[in-house]
Amino acid sequence: MTFEDIKEKYSEREQAFPTNCPEPNEKDLNELIAKYNCKFPESFIEFQLKYCREIPLGDFAFDGFGFANKELEPYMNLEEVLKDYKELEFPEYLTPFRQDNGDFWCFDNRSSESEFPVVIFDHNSNGIESDPNYKWKNFIDWIDKTMEDEY
Repeated sequence: MTFEDIKEKYSEREQAFPTNCPEPNEKDLNELIAKYNCKFPESFIEFQLKYCREIPLGDFAFDGFGFANKELEPYMNLEEVLKDYKELEFPEYLTPFRQDNGDFWCFDNRSSESEFPVVIFDHNSNGIESDPNYKWKNFIDWIDKTMEDEY
């Protein structure tokens, strides 16, 4: 599945990024990658820099999702997600992009593929959520399944 497939499949749904906010940008994203020594898959970078105004995420996924623009409010800022995760000293092989109630949606960077699986790091168990319903092949799969589950 591609972003174009997502756009077509969910064409009646509202785009992820609010039109009245400054867009994620490459400079801020690169600064975050360097500052937090993290890796994001190409699909996430492409979503941030190209598709955020075209692809829907849905209310559930949008809540706590981080966008790469330091001018954004903390509740939508990717740096806040990365900073909170780092302060808790959770595993470095995970790169978070969303947080909710102490749990973090992360890319599992141990994959040798260019696209990383998405997992939830559960703060209660201090580990990756074991339920297979909370693991996705990649970022686009996560968007698709999240949109399906929301309705």
